[in-house]
Amino acid sequence: MTDSQFNLLQLEARPNWYDHLEAAEDAMRQEQAAWNIRQEYGWDGDEGGEWGPNPLDPDQTIMASNWEDELALPVPEDFDEADSYVFEIMLVIGKHKDDPAMMAHAVALRAAEYLSAWGQPTIGKIKGQLDRRMK
Repeated sequence: MTDSQFNLLQLEARPNWYDHLEAAEDAMRQEQAAWNIRQEYGWDGDEGGEWGPNPLDPDQTIMASNWEDELALPVPEDFDEADSYVFEIMLVIGKHKDDPAMMAHAVALRAAEYLSAWGQPTIGKIKGQLDRRMK
């Protein structure tokens, strides 16, 4: 069915269809944009729902309905810079969950990278030391 055919059918059922068409199309575009962002973060979905990678257990996924409750993170389309940083830290923790020393080192390195990006003057030296120890 083409868009024109769909709109004509809607017009028969809802005489004010064209009054709301632009708002409906805007909502669909916003949903698609949100889904595109979720996919960038590794989300997937089907008729059963949507789920994202569990950063605390990389072998598992977590349903969208549990994302905010269990991880205390907003959904990816609502991330601000600090939220995406927390998500990245959680991914590091999940990746190194079986090696606490490596986990602590990797989290410290990621924190140093984050602070360095914010222009903290002494972080470059610390980051350099952490980089050398990761190798």
